[in-house]
Amino acid sequence: MGKTVLVVEDSVFIAEAIRNILEPHDLFVVIEDDGNKVVDLVKKKDVNLVILDLMMPKLPGKEVLSRLKADPKTKKIPVLILSARIDHLRWDQELQACDHFMPKPFKNEELVAVVKKLLKVA
Repeated sequence: MGKTVLVVEDSVFIAEAIRNILEPHDLFVVIEDDGNKVVDLVKKKDVNLVILDLMMPKLPGKEVLSRLKADPKTKKIPVLILSARIDHLRWDQELQACDHFMPKPFKNEELVAVVKKLLKVA
């Protein structure tokens, strides 16, 4: 397997769909549904990219993003926000720390293209 992608998503259906889309492209996908565990998991699993949902039940994606970018060991890891919540009027400074935003629903080929761009792989 190539690079490791952590999918932070509370919907098992969406998380597994993302896994099925990315793994054929030589990417190893780890799934987590608890935002509280993300920073430690990123450090343990040598994660190369985080795909993050904003609307999470235990810890909102916005707070997960803030924690990732505040930690010196994880702040340079790219974060792709993948969310049904599209509120451009409330796109605040905290969310600007993400590397890319993609709305749900998404097209499979667009997700793959963005992931490869963020990982800098062909």
